[in-house]
Amino acid sequence: MTTEIDVMERAVEGHSVHRRRLVLAFAVLAAVSVPFAAFGAANDWWFLNNGGAPIPTRAPQVVKEGEWDGQPWQLVAYPSASHDLCFSITPKDSGATGEGGAASCGPFVGFESGASPELTITALVGGGSAKLPAYIAGPVIDEASVVVVRFPDGNVVRVPTFAGREPLQHVRFYAAQLPANITPSNVTRVFPTWVAGLDASGAVVACLTPRTAKDGISTLSDCT
Repeated sequence: MTTEIDVMERAVEGHSVHRRRLVLAFAVLAAVSVPFAAFGAANDWWFLNNGGAPIPTRAPQVVKEGEWDGQPWQLVAYPSASHDLCFSITPKDSGATGEGGAASCGPFVGFESGASPELTITALVGGGSAKLPAYIAGPVIDEASVVVVRFPDGNVVRVPTFAGREPLQHVRFYAAQLPANITPSNVTRVFPTWVAGLDASGAVVACLTPRTAKDGISTLSDCT
């Protein structure tokens, strides 16, 4: 487990796509090497065939589809026995190869792997590629109706959350294209100051400050 900003290759080791563009994750990265024998054949997803991510307890589901700058993407998620919640952002036309995609796993509130600490919000940041523009995505606790991303220059991105189907009904997700000035060459310099989940009344219910969080946990007051 780590709370530092890392290249996403550490999350899903050995998949060459992560060497072709900058993908960063914070809160928790899972460096694992468990094969997907049962699900890989039935589900043609790159992260299942990769042999480097947790075994799913239920088949992955496409939680959300969309387009950024005309480039279609999918957010796919599944629960696992060893690392709670796994999710990925994958260009829609590369589900089998994973080119341009990235994935992350970690212990999350509402799942019961026994791992700790249980997180309330995480984030995956892609610096942009030929397949997708720069983006941020992740899970957040189900009380959050909006996720707010604050950058060092004071700019703020507000993203509505969306729900998955059973067995992902106890968590919400968010995914958004980042401002056009965020590129692979500068993404580490303009990495979010914090990411917060807000409820319907505007109160902060989940917070992550990547540079100061301890084991992926931040106090709610850090996101004000």
